[in-house]
Amino acid sequence: MKKGIILTLAALWLSAGAFAQTPSDSLSMADDNSDETFTETQLDEDNSDATQAASAIMNAKNDPFMSAVGFRFSAMRFRVRGYDNNSSQTYMNGLLLNDMESGRFNYSSVGGLNDAVRNRESVSPFEFNIFGMANEGGAQNMLTRASQFSKGNKLTLSGTNRNYLLRGMYTFATGMQPNGWAFAGSVGYRWANEGVIEGTFYNSFSYFLAAEKRINDRHTLSLVTFGAPTERAQQAAATEEVYWLANSHYYNPNWGYQNGSKRNARVVHSFEPTAILTWDCRFDRDRKLTTSAGFKYNMYSSTALGWNGDAYDPRPDYYKNLPSSIFDVYDPQQNNPTYLGEHPFLLEQWNTLYDFWTSSKANRQINWDRMYFVNRQNEQLGGEALYYQERRHNNQLVFALSPTFSHYINTNNKYAIGAVLNHTKGMHYKTMDDLLGGTNYTDVDKFAANDYGPNSTEAQNDLRHPNRQIRKDDKFGYDYNIIVNYAKLWGAYEHAYRNFGVTVGAHIDGTTIERDGKMQNGRAPENSYGKSGAAKFLAGGGKVLFAYQPIPNNTVKLGLSAITKAPLARNAFVAARMQNNFVDNLKVEDIFNANLSYDFRFGDFSGKISGYWTRMMNMVEQTAFYNDQEQRFTYLTMSNIDKAYYGVEMALRYAVTSSLSFNFIGSMGEAKYTNNPLAQVNYEGMNSATIASLNKAVNPVTGKAETLRVIADGMHANGTPLTALSLGANYNIKGWFFEADLNYYNRVYVSYSQYRRLSNVVPNYVSNITYEGNYVFEVTRSDISENGGMLYDADGNLLKAVSPAQEKFDGGFMLNASIGRYIRLKRGKSISINLSFNNITNNRNLRTGGYEQNRDDFYSTGVARSYKFSRNSKYYYANAFNFFLNVGFRF
Repeated sequence: MKKGIILTLAALWLSAGAFAQTPSDSLSMADDNSDETFTETQLDEDNSDATQAASAIMNAKNDPFMSAVGFRFSAMRFRVRGYDNNSSQTYMNGLLLNDMESGRFNYSSVGGLNDAVRNRESVSPFEFNIFGMANEGGAQNMLTRASQFSKGNKLTLSGTNRNYLLRGMYTFATGMQPNGWAFAGSVGYRWANEGVIEGTFYNSFSYFLAAEKRINDRHTLSLVTFGAPTERAQQAAATEEVYWLANSHYYNPNWGYQNGSKRNARVVHSFEPTAILTWDCRFDRDRKLTTSAGFKYNMYSSTALGWNGDAYDPRPDYYKNLPSSIFDVYDPQQNNPTYLGEHPFLLEQWNTLYDFWTSSKANRQINWDRMYFVNRQNEQLGGEALYYQERRHNNQLVFALSPTFSHYINTNNKYAIGAVLNHTKGMHYKTMDDLLGGTNYTDVDKFAANDYGPNSTEAQNDLRHPNRQIRKDDKFGYDYNIIVNYAKLWGAYEHAYRNFGVTVGAHIDGTTIERDGKMQNGRAPENSYGKSGAAKFLAGGGKVLFAYQPIPNNTVKLGLSAITKAPLARNAFVAARMQNNFVDNLKVEDIFNANLSYDFRFGDFSGKISGYWTRMMNMVEQTAFYNDQEQRFTYLTMSNIDKAYYGVEMALRYAVTSSLSFNFIGSMGEAKYTNNPLAQVNYEGMNSATIASLNKAVNPVTGKAETLRVIADGMHANGTPLTALSLGANYNIKGWFFEADLNYYNRVYVSYSQYRRLSNVVPNYVSNITYEGNYVFEVTRSDISENGGMLYDADGNLLKAVSPAQEKFDGGFMLNASIGRYIRLKRGKSISINLSFNNITNNRNLRTGGYEQNRDDFYSTGVARSYKFSRNSKYYYANAFNFFLNVGFRF
């Protein structure tokens, strides 16, 4: 195997069959699984030069910040302005591709198709475009008509030490032929028997085909189809204690040995075949109608371990397997020689677990052989499989239609109007992937069976098929569809004259959301099977962009917008796996956005500085998790959420010579919750009557019920650096390209636990006395800051709600560099070689994200646990030193 890899890497350097690729080519999709920022905006070839010149004041065709930030900060999974990924939109040939359930675009659907989707036009939230109405995060349109590809062939071979090890791509294009036909295509393959994270693998094929027929000067038809069937094993986050025991920040608890071979418990299968048919109708030189119709069938599934009855939790990093579960290591009264000397059995148990973890790699991974043994033993005793591997499916069937009409009235005025129609059917269910040596499994809810008895109505996952015996690939547990219908009408107008310009736009849209249950759940027999009825939302809004150019090459822009959005379908139901009930207080979300920017050039010094402010209100978010406190699966929904985003972005460049330049990119902002949202909790395994009594908090003084809330005011957006700075240098000479950048990241926050911040979970404190006009509580400021608290006066009035502190990670630096060579050959052929190095200093301590565990430090009886979940968040770390070698040949 090692010899084969060496030969392959040698072939990458020497192959005469590699295609030409500019240095920036290797940067556009460096990590196919990370969030991307598309860059270069392409000019519309159908527009006249005069129209382009008049519009130059309005559209920054190459935004210096957005052009660089997507790749420069990708190692830390940077999200522009801290927005969620559903704040931006992705189109292809004018057809919106965002998922109507989650609001996001699935980047894996075009994974490995770098050359096919390289030609893109990107716009800010306020800029004029002819393909759609951009969200607060902007929009991008991938141009994939066959005639828009450069004629010729490309072959690419790549080697890396990231999620995959080897990649190959081939792309061809005929250009528009004399008979009016054009064809283009691309195929790719990415592979790793084991990626940089132990226990993971990667196996992905990708394809793209485009055909275009120019019927006459007015009418053109284009057909595009693409997909990327992928199988990959996943990594999981872990606590700092676990990383310490494994002596690595890249420990992965998802795998273990089975008969001596590595097997991962969480394997993703994804495939989203898509087809888009586009009709371009040009009425004359200045008027054009583009209509795109699309179909896609998204097949996504992920495996996970499941267990029943009294089976022990099989996860190797389960907290009861850790030394810190023996005594409270954070309590100085317990973690000291005197106390442990008086309780020697505690230290003995601690050492036993420590020795178990550190003595063997197999001991700290999943024990597959044990699960097989337990299942077979239990069936011999008359039972059934206690352990199994399930596959959770989230499939989608989508039909979409988008007509747009654009009219370039003259060099100073233009407008566009369009519509978006989308029907999405999301199919959510799970199947039995592997019974792990067992042969029998009954489809009942283990939590409800414990509460109500194994033969109770409540224990049945499907009353229409009670006690169904499950075999491999059978559906069980839950099965439901989410149906979303979406319609939007939008329009935009731009006027630009000399040194002033203005763009205005508006839209109106309607959304319906409905659940269709395919199982009659025993905990909700009246509202789980069949259709829920549709929730309907009417939304819309407008935007305006003012641009002023006081002197040449210097432009000031002010953008303002106010819009409403329907809530996301994935957050619309209280417990979608179990029942049809919609979330309380479900309504349209309000978004206000403002942006002030200054683009400038003074000789060799150029750049852009932007200040932004965004306010989002009445939002809905939902999380689902296993609740150890209640010992059941839990849904927690927040509604009436308010958030604020504001900050500064800048991109500066100084060209020392035509070959050497220095650049600086910076983003310093804030993204946080600004209120305490309403909360709604649902426990699987409990019936509706029992759940209703849980969704309230009790005033500690009056004893009266209070509205349940999540104490989230001041919590920050997680998993992205809110401060990101980069200083870089670029040098090119005679076909050689050199680049280096030093990046600094700070203010990355852990994803906070909503459960730990519920107003009926956060501690209550009552002030019965005052001192010099101030209320006095029997708690220290440090305890309040760390653990939060609800502060009441003696009459039961809430004075203040304080959230437990949210952990902020330490900042740090990362050094990257790349070198490339571009070689022109005869007859238009060329070769390019690019080698990039990331995290050259091998900084292994940069956390890219993580999450607090949704578990309490106390048992349901109120007794404190030895293990402190509040002190044991789970973390992800940025990749250690890594490289990417790309060799290409154009012919």
